[in-house]
Amino acid sequence: MVQAFAPITFGFTVLSLALSAAGVWGSIRIARCVGAMDVPNERSSHSMPVPRTGGVPMVAAAALAFGGWTFLAVRGEASFLKELPHTFLFALAMFLLGFYDDLRNLSALFRFLVQFVSALLFLFFLPFLLPDVSLWEWVVPRWAWVVPGAFWVVWMLNLYNFMDGIDGLAGGEAAMASSFFFLVFAHYGQSGWAVANVVVAAASMGFLVHNWPPARIFMGDAGSAFLGAFYGMQSVVAALSTDVPFPVLVLPFANFILDTTFTLFRRVIGGEKWYRAHRSHFYQRMTNLGMSHGKVTTIELLVVAASSAAAAVFIPAGLPVRIALVVSVAVGIICGGGWVWRKERRGPGNRTIV
Repeated sequence: MVQAFAPITFGFTVLSLALSAAGVWGSIRIARCVGAMDVPNERSSHSMPVPRTGGVPMVAAAALAFGGWTFLAVRGEASFLKELPHTFLFALAMFLLGFYDDLRNLSALFRFLVQFVSALLFLFFLPFLLPDVSLWEWVVPRWAWVVPGAFWVVWMLNLYNFMDGIDGLAGGEAAMASSFFFLVFAHYGQSGWAVANVVVAAASMGFLVHNWPPARIFMGDAGSAFLGAFYGMQSVVAALSTDVPFPVLVLPFANFILDTTFTLFRRVIGGEKWYRAHRSHFYQRMTNLGMSHGKVTTIELLVVAASSAAAAVFIPAGLPVRIALVVSVAVGIICGGGWVWRKERRGPGNRTIV
């Protein structure tokens, strides 16, 4: 089996970073020539038209790097990859759907149906690669994970898209989370998953060169759909087929999950059309308070770092400590949301630009 820290892995990581940074640079110029721009409206967090094609070279760089590593490093040992190619292919399929959505602006219902059916089909053909899972005294058969897994994957896919609303946030989250997952999977001897994550991290960093506030380009639905689909499918498939615990694969996204879930329920309860674009996520409300994109993104990424640290401690811990870690992360993020709510209650007179 190829080791995660082999020189060839380093080479393809650098390649992913370089291809992404160069490709996004070129994409900015092409988008301006052909008019592929995100024009701001009343729900936007930016004030000037910005190219929205950055996800295309970012995903292409990650796919080429991982494909090259698989071809050159794995060769006759490809059997140890097992379900990983399915995960990457699903993410690429959702990237294509997102790219088409960027071009044609698909309806939310059609997009959701395609995502859900696709997730069902990919998971349906995976059970022969996955083991039965024991939960205390019960054995849950592998096929039982297909439907709930599909719902979870689609939720992760969409929440990542919902959170891609300010400069540097979605790309920064991917860079940090995938870097952490690289170390986790390498620790567990899962070199395929480790390399997939490190090339995604590198491609995200290449994109961030141009997306860090003030952003010169956005990743668009194509890029956010790829990342959300990859992390969603990974959290299901890798948790079932490796020794990596499920919470370790989702804790780095606790800020995204809690923000989106709370916002969705609040909008549904309020009778709003939850699938419509809006500015009521907590990170958007923080910018409404006068915080710059750079400050909000930095705060969010510090939360990702803290959540990843909790996930690292989770691995060797016993059950009581694991529960305490998950609760602590959730309570900390909820308290942050409460701080935003209190600032809003004080009124616009207290807004400052920072």
